[in-house]
Amino acid sequence: MRVLSKLVCISIILINIILMPLGTLSAKAADNKKEFNAVWISYLEFNDRLRDPETGKLGFTEQRFKEAIDKMFDQVVELGMNAVVVHVRPFGDAFYPSDYFPWSKYISGTQGRNPGFDPLEYMVEAAHDRELEFHAWINPFRVTSGSTDANSLSKDNMARKWMTSKREDQRRRVISFGGSLYYNPSDTWVRLIIRNGIEEIVENYNVDGIHFDDYFYPTLGKNYKKNFDAPEYKLYTDWAKENGAKAMSIQDWRRDNINILVKSIYKIVKKADEDMVFGISPGGFLDYLLMDDRYYCDIETWLTKPGYLDYIAPQLYWSFKHTRFPYDKTLDRWLNIRKNKDVKVYVGIAVYKAGSNEDSEWKKDTKILKKQIEYGRETGQVDGFIYFRHDLFYRKVSKKGVDNLLKVIP
Repeated sequence: MRVLSKLVCISIILINIILMPLGTLSAKAADNKKEFNAVWISYLEFNDRLRDPETGKLGFTEQRFKEAIDKMFDQVVELGMNAVVVHVRPFGDAFYPSDYFPWSKYISGTQGRNPGFDPLEYMVEAAHDRELEFHAWINPFRVTSGSTDANSLSKDNMARKWMTSKREDQRRRVISFGGSLYYNPSDTWVRLIIRNGIEEIVENYNVDGIHFDDYFYPTLGKNYKKNFDAPEYKLYTDWAKENGAKAMSIQDWRRDNINILVKSIYKIVKKADEDMVFGISPGGFLDYLLMDDRYYCDIETWLTKPGYLDYIAPQLYWSFKHTRFPYDKTLDRWLNIRKNKDVKVYVGIAVYKAGSNEDSEWKKDTKILKKQIEYGRETGQVDGFIYFRHDLFYRKVSKKGVDNLLKVIP
């Protein structure tokens, strides 16, 4: 009996020794697979808080800005999130002191006016104090929305300087199209200023990621071969002919313009910190992204080849019964495109549609957001979710849907 007891004890000890490392490894593996749950905080959140309720003046003081950020970030933690994706350059402007872009009017109230403090520095610090990741959200080519007036831009805005230049090549760096202004994606100087702007962020701030929205080329319509940056394409084809090179089609050339930028941003981010990530959130409508007259997001390359992205976050803003882009089938299509498993997939979730009248499913089914999260997890291939947007979690019409959603957020 004593011999048997000793053997049992030895066996138990050996089992514990063997299992302990496995348990440790399992814990580490689980930690590495931690689900990403983030909230977008857009320029709209800042715009809605821009006016001082006491003085009526537009623009944040340092104290009022910190109070606004503290409240929003505390709410993000209460929602169960572990990251924020915050606008720092929505319209060729900056929420930080930049050598390349003017101060944003969504901070100081007037584009180009210094607010007297560094909003980005505080936001990164406030996020990390709450154990939240901070991803700096940038719209790379968008200069204005609904205006083409150069004089509406601050005098130190490079877009205005180029637009009012005596040189045609400089004026072509900003394109007026559809009532808005865009930096020309085909221009080398444009891509350089965008890269420089990213570089100053990753070198001067302890951000966890750089995040691009879906504003690349606008929808150009049936005349896409003749408008927007078609003059630059003509210069390219002339060069190709003179040098005996085969010219790309205009649609592939435009995709290449975006790819050149995306690949260079990835290198800049990784040079600053290997653990820092770079991601893009395109519209979720795959069919449209693959068309020849709009966006020119080469998602098939980004999701197949290394050196472009760490994550993609398609905005899947539709119900399960949507006639064109049903949520589940559209997500499946995105997952099938991803061949490079090093690129994570975060799903963009439309909190703003909960309870809306867009279609009967959003109106009647208060569990639709919850079901979308559960379906994403059931695929075994979704790495997280990003929710649009912070303030829309607190609308009365969305409350039931949000309450059900929060039941499944860790």
